Amino acid sequence: MDIFVVTASHFAHASAVASYHASEREAHIAATERVNALRADLDPEKLPPVDTSSWQLGLSALQLLQVEVSGFNFAELGRSELAELSGLDVRLEKADLQGMSVLSLDDQELSTVLAALRDHQRSHCPADLADIASNLGRHEPLSPDEIDVLCMRINEGTQLPPEANVVVTLDGGLVQGIAADRPITLRVVDYDVEGADPDDLVMLPRDDGDPVPASVSGWTVEGDCIDPEWIASVDAASAPESRDVAPMAGA
Repeated sequence: MDIFVVTASHFAHASAVASYHASEREAHIAATERVNALRADLDPEKLPPVDTSSWQLGLSALQLLQVEVSGFNFAELGRSELAELSGLDVRLEKADLQGMSVLSLDDQELSTVLAALRDHQRSHCPADLADIASNLGRHEPLSPDEIDVLCMRINEGTQLPPEANVVVTLDGGLVQGIAADRPITLRVVDYDVEGADPDDLVMLPRDDGDPVPASVSGWTVEGDCIDPEWIASVDAASAPESRDVAPMAGA
């Protein structure tokens, strides 16, 4: 998922202030509020509030006024130079979060997050929160057991790796099972359609030509199919140092 980060810095403050937003619209509103607060601090008469469509221009005007007050020559300054000289800046950046979100939480915030999760677990996803918990139906809400695992991960400070780890099990050329280290939906495309029921086939494009018939099966990995420990054992058995001693079937 994408998250939008708004960061505001002020020469009078030792550290920048950051806020995190699930939508770009919310982030623009937050950035506008930060800019207007800085404008009000510097000169509310010369710098009236701006709206969300012009907060970047409002920030530039704020920085230029601060530079002018400080006595700098601002004839040709780039954005970063202007921010550095003025000591004032507001930035909006988009971050693509893979796996678990890494937001810095203090003890009070962490306690509230855990309490909210436990209440959500006890209520088992109330109807008015279903769209949020499922991201508008893109996935199933976490089960009570999965919330247990999530709470333990938050307490322990552990994160999922940035990439999803998936194991596809085959037997006789057919997919027998899928395992992963997180909930995913996987689709298997098979162009070997000999003996297949024509009603089960679809026409799929290929890189090197026209669409051809293929069989497509969908696999949803959740619950018991989420098994990072077993995947780790597969990786360990597949490691080069393990292959030399692996017995061959029928040897």
